Amino acid sequence: MKKSILLLCLAFSGQVFSQDSEKLLDKIVAVVNTRVISLSELDRMSMTVAARKEISPQVYNKSNFSQKELLDLNIQSFIIRDRINSQGYVISDDAVESRIKMTEDRLGLKRSDLLVFLKSKGLSFEEYFEIIREAMEYSIFAQRIITPLVSVTDQEIKNEFYKKHSSDRALAFKYDLIDFYVPQRADLTEAKFVDIVKNYQLTGQLPDGFDGMETSELEKISEDGLSVEFRTALNESIEGGFSKAVTYNGFLHLFFVKKKDLVESASYLKEKEKIEAEIYNSRSYQVSLNWFQREYQNYYIKINL
Repeated sequence: MKKSILLLCLAFSGQVFSQDSEKLLDKIVAVVNTRVISLSELDRMSMTVAARKEISPQVYNKSNFSQKELLDLNIQSFIIRDRINSQGYVISDDAVESRIKMTEDRLGLKRSDLLVFLKSKGLSFEEYFEIIREAMEYSIFAQRIITPLVSVTDQEIKNEFYKKHSSDRALAFKYDLIDFYVPQRADLTEAKFVDIVKNYQLTGQLPDGFDGMETSELEKISEDGLSVEFRTALNESIEGGFSKAVTYNGFLHLFFVKKKDLVESASYLKEKEKIEAEIYNSRSYQVSLNWFQREYQNYYIKINL
């Protein structure tokens, strides 16, 4: 009983001593529920980050980690395991061994070859075993918990593609437009016409002398069906806004862009999956951070780093 109380006190003090010499053996840097994390664990992880990144790039997604970041990974790993276990996903030793055997078969390796490889990377087989378990748990966590919280729309992918290629003349669009047009007149500037149209949209009122303004709704208009003047003005427009005013065949035109949709060209289709992955990875990272922040409240976490 006295020994248990002593160990508990030492855990909260953050230090572990040899009973005989009272020499400092290690430092406890965090306690998460029943999981005790020591400084030596973080130091060991720091020494083997490159190998861990090679084995489990989803978890070890950087080349260098601070001690605080490595501690966060340990805390998150504990929470992930606890949460997926509660949902019935338990990664047993047999499941890890089966995954390792599959990797050996795929690469044509014997166990002795794997051990030599791990030694060259500064890892023990026991460490490798737990890294694989951690990677399998993270994969379940990402698929079952994070992915349902993240969505990427086709329009977002197209918008990102347009940002990357905004100066590319090969880009093509389809539009839903409202065309406002009046006969060209000397006293009508582009700025004045824009103000008239915007006020008309809000109030339905036109100033004297503009009763002859006409409107036309155009849907799914491709660039091929537009004059060069219209195409240039619309290309510089944004969805939900007005184009520049354009004079054409004796009329002054102003387009309200209801929808501006990127045509799925060959170049777009080639990059679509890559862009979707970039948006997803960025968004899922932020969703994961928010998720962990909420989950931390459900655990006893004491940090002494």
